[in-house]
Amino acid sequence: MKKLPLLGFIGNSNCGKTTLLTALITHLNATGLKIGAVKHHHRSLTIDHEGKDSQRFTAAGAKKTIITGPQQTALIEQTSKQLPLDDLAATYLNDLDLILVEGFKQIQIPKIEVQRRALKLPLLSRGTFHDPNLIAVISDQPQTLDVPLFAPHDIVSICTFICHHFALPFKP
Repeated sequence: MKKLPLLGFIGNSNCGKTTLLTALITHLNATGLKIGAVKHHHRSLTIDHEGKDSQRFTAAGAKKTIITGPQQTALIEQTSKQLPLDDLAATYLNDLDLILVEGFKQIQIPKIEVQRRALKLPLLSRGTFHDPNLIAVISDQPQTLDVPLFAPHDIVSICTFICHHFALPFKP
């Protein structure tokens, strides 16, 4: 089984990670690549709402519940702990070309850090802590770095860099 390409996006809160990821997903999808996304959530999350059929199945003891409709399918799986990113990718995302991951700062995968000048915060991965997995920075702030620096609006160059890094086909 091939190892799925995982690319993490890290940065301080409100730095533009989600906005950037949606632009990248849109652009990469348009080139024919199958893109997945995983968002790390720090707290327990609830999508199985009280009184709904799916929640009633879970309350009755179902370990997995699938909700499906004409255009979406969701799996609710009861787990005793947060599943490792590699396991999530191998189990649920193995038919994709690239998985973009928001968060998971501590995981040892290639990462791109997103920074916004208005926040007046230093990079997370090039300060007190030096993350060897950092492959690029996306920032509206000029700076000298040991990895490539991209402007947030330069989506084509960022996509080209990502595809080159993972040896994926890309036509801008």
